[in-house]
Order: sequence, then C-alpha cells, then structure tokens
Amino acid sequence: MENITDKYHKPIQEDRKHLNPLFDIKQVPKRTYQMGIAALFTGICLSFYDAVIGLYVSSFLVACFCFSILMFMLLKYFGNIKDLTVSIISMVCALLIFSACLEGLQSEQYLYFFPLLIAVPLLVDLKQTRYRKSFIFVSIIIFSFLVCILIGRDIRPMEDFTVTQITRLALVNRITAISSTIVFAAMYTFIEKKYIEELIEQSNSVINSKTQFLATMGHELRTPLNGIIGVVNLLKDEPSAAKQEEYIQIIRYCSDHMLQQVNDILDFNKFEAGKLELRPVEFNLRALLVNTGKPFVALCRGKGLEFIIELGPEVDAWVIGDDMRLVQVFNNLLANAMKFTNNGFIKLKAVCKKRYKRYMTVSFSVEDSGIGINKADQERIFESFWQVYDESTKQLTGTGLGLTICTSLLHLMGSTLTLESEKGKGSKFTFDLILDFSGKPVLTPEIDTRSAGDLAGIKILLVEDNKINMMVAKKILIGFQAVVDCAYDGQEALDCMAIDTDFQVVLLDLEMPGMNGYTAIYEMKKLYPQIPVIALTASLVDQQMFEDLLASGFNDCIVKPFQPHQLLSRIQRHL
Repeated sequence: MENITDKYHKPIQEDRKHLNPLFDIKQVPKRTYQMGIAALFTGICLSFYDAVIGLYVSSFLVACFCFSILMFMLLKYFGNIKDLTVSIISMVCALLIFSACLEGLQSEQYLYFFPLLIAVPLLVDLKQTRYRKSFIFVSIIIFSFLVCILIGRDIRPMEDFTVTQITRLALVNRITAISSTIVFAAMYTFIEKKYIEELIEQSNSVINSKTQFLATMGHELRTPLNGIIGVVNLLKDEPSAAKQEEYIQIIRYCSDHMLQQVNDILDFNKFEAGKLELRPVEFNLRALLVNTGKPFVALCRGKGLEFIIELGPEVDAWVIGDDMRLVQVFNNLLANAMKFTNNGFIKLKAVCKKRYKRYMTVSFSVEDSGIGINKADQERIFESFWQVYDESTKQLTGTGLGLTICTSLLHLMGSTLTLESEKGKGSKFTFDLILDFSGKPVLTPEIDTRSAGDLAGIKILLVEDNKINMMVAKKILIGFQAVVDCAYDGQEALDCMAIDTDFQVVLLDLEMPGMNGYTAIYEMKKLYPQIPVIALTASLVDQQMFEDLLASGFNDCIVKPFQPHQLLSRIQRHL
C-alpha cells in the first residue's frame, strides 16, 4: 500500500515546472554550457597566442585551464557533478590568480573579472534563487579580484618576458575582456527583454483564458439552470401525474448536468493549481466497471443504442487505486460517447494485458460508432475549453474540460489517453493502467443490490444548520428506514448525545453558527470515541483537507451535493 500511495501522490508541480515558458526562455543550464564552451574557446586561443609570442609557461597554464573546463563539462554531462556554474567561475578565478603570479599586473589579466561579473546574471536564474546564489558568486569573484591585485602588486612575476611580449599580451587581454563585457551585457539586455515580453504574453494569455472560461461556463451553467427554472414553473400548474414524472426526470437530468459542470470546474482549477490528487483505496475492479456502466444502459436504451460491457475474466480482482477518479474518467468518456452517437453502439472494454504476482496491467477502452473526429481536430480535443462542433445541431457542445481532466487524472495514475477516430466512423479512447493487487481473495461482490431497508434500525444523528439540506438528508435516510434525530449546531448535537448514547453514526456539518463541526468533533471524540462521525461539507476537499479531517477525529467525509446511494454507501462503510 505504501509504494502505490507514494506513486499516486507524486506532485505534478515538478512536471509543470519544466514546462514553464519563463524557464524555457531563461534556459540557464543550456547557457552555462554555452559559457563553458566560450571560456574553452577563448582559453585555447590565448594559449596559442602565448606560445606564439614565447610565453610558454603562461601558455601551459591556460592549456591546463582549458583541459579542466572540458573535464568539468563532461562530468556535468554524465551527471557526476551537480552545479557546472560554480565549477566554471571557480576555474576562471583560479586561472586569473595564477596568471597574476606568473605575469604580475602588467598583462592586465585582471580585466577578465569584469566580463565574469557581468556573466553572473546570465548563469544564475535570479527569479528562482532569490539572489542568494548570485551573492555567493559575486563574492567569490570580488575576493579573487582583490587577491589577484594584491599578488600582482606585491609579488615579483615568476615568468621572464620582454616589454614587447607583455605589451602584446596586455593589448590582446584588453581587447578580449572589453569585447566579452560588451557581449555579455548585450546578451543580458536581450534576455531580460524577452523575459518581459513573455510575461506580457503570458498575462494576456491568462486574461484570454479567464474570459473564455467565464463565457463557456456561463453558457454551460445557464442552460441547465434555465431548464430547471422553466420546468419548475410548468410543474406547478401541471395536474397530470405522467407529465409531472416527466418534468421531474428533466429536473433530475438538468441538476445532474449542472453538478457535473461544477465538478469539472473545481477539478480543472485544482489541476491548474497543481493540487489535483488521488486517494488510493481497495476495490473490486469488475464491480466498479459494472456499476459505472449501469446508468448508461438505460440512457443508451432511451436513444436506441446498444451498450456493451466487455470484461476479461482477470479483471475480477481486488486492486488498489482511486476508484472515484477512475469512475470519473469513465463517466466523462462514456458521456462524450453518448453525446456524439445517434445510432449504433457504445462499448466499455477492459482486459488484462499482463499479470504478475503483485500487480497487473489492464487495458481500458471506450468505443462508439458516433460522428467521429477529424484528423486535424484529434490533438485539439485534449486542450482546455476546446469544443466539438456537432453538425447535426450546428452547435458547439460541452465545456471542453472533460478530456482535459481525464488526461490530467490518467497522468497522475501514470497513464496516457490515446485516441483512434475517423470522421463518420466513430471513436475509440484507450489507456493502460498498472494496478497493484490488494491481497484480498478474488470474490466477486454483490453488485449494486441495495434495498430500501439497508439502514433498517440504524440510529443516526444528523447535524445540519440549513433547514432545506436537513430536510433532504433526513428524507433520504428515512427512505432507507434509518431512525434519524436532528440537531442544528454542534452544541445541540452534544446535548442529544448526552441524553441518548445509542447513536450508531453521526453526520456532522462543518460550517454552522454557534459551535461548528470542527469544535464539535473534538468534544464528540473525547466523550464518545466509539461512534463514527462523517463530515458533511460543500467545501472543496483536497487531499490535505481530507487528511486534516481524519486527524481531527472524523472517520470520513461526504461532499454536498450527494446522491442517495453515495450517502448510503458511505454510512454502510462505517457500520
């Protein structure tokens, strides 16, 4: 369990970091190699020149420097050293100090400290290191410069040379150092200009994305909301029971559609913030796939489509993974197939490709005989907010987030979503997952066989400050034949538990006036630690918040709004 959890909780920020366009523009590691090559080339030229004018010791020293730079670059290339920048700067400083010992100050080799100083902002990403690294490098350069001046001034040169030799060498050093300083300064100006342009472009892109996001979401949320408001007005004046049932089905469809859109928005925001996380649990893969497909059987029948579930025998196994997120992937893929298929079939398929002692590789696919996708659009459909043009309705359909979320979730699971499609001949989405076995015996559970009396005789304390939410939850629980007592805040709940200690489950809202759920859970666990408490919340629950809830004493959490079977399943888990 430990290894699969670590794999699922690997942060996606690292993957996003190297895709950051600002970092691509800076290209600090690549420029370090380029500076190393420039130093190597300059050193080779100076070594030959020293040899030509007869300064053989200086030529040998510069040649050794070139060899050292080459070795450091090779070590960095093969991953044997971590930071090439500090190696190059240290080698250049060491060369200039030894040159001062050999030649004194007359060769003006100390001028090379100026281009080296200008090169520091080019070799260090100031936006990443907050100037700490730059300060270290500048300190090394200034210290080396002072040492070089002191040595050249107070110590007699170790190499003998003529006035002509030293004049020529000083002229070459002067020209090379000044030219390098100008080039590095121009490079830094150019890079900062590109950086600012990229910032502006990125800012405009964010603004355009937000505008597109609001426009798309406004349309997608207003459409089902308009349906709900309109049907409620019709339902109010409709005497026919058959028509009332039809209107109720429309309201249910519109509300489910709105909930899906809201969930997509929240998941997309979590993905953009790098907070989309998985919660691995044990589940039976076959049961999950059958239960996922059941709602689509009736939907396909209503459209005159054939719904096929094709499962290999080896998928009947208990595995470890995020069952809710996996269901979300299938729901998005099957909903897309339903949307763009008017005749023919929709198929959900899962087969085991490879089976090992501790894990197996399962290939999943969702195939349809729908309208298909043009080759030119097959890459774009995975982009955020990109919508498919439905020629039958002459409209753009969907939020354009479903497949983006699918690819993000599968990326977290270590998989990739692939598409095979041809215009007019349907589409097939495929992905492979490596799933660890949980160690449970392979016994096929009863699949979705809940009855109305699943909570018969179970005494539940419902703590909720919103009267409408309380009414809905109480009706659902009574429908499952549970015995329900109600409280409107944490203190009232504690008073109920003091009078009657026979409650088997507590459903506790988090945000309430008076004593909220966070305070109440502390008292409940102190007085009644054996009673499971499930948090009810409409907040956006990420992995950190879920872990905090568990740490504070809650046994589980259910997010509002919820379906009746979800509430039932969560309560049964803790009985």
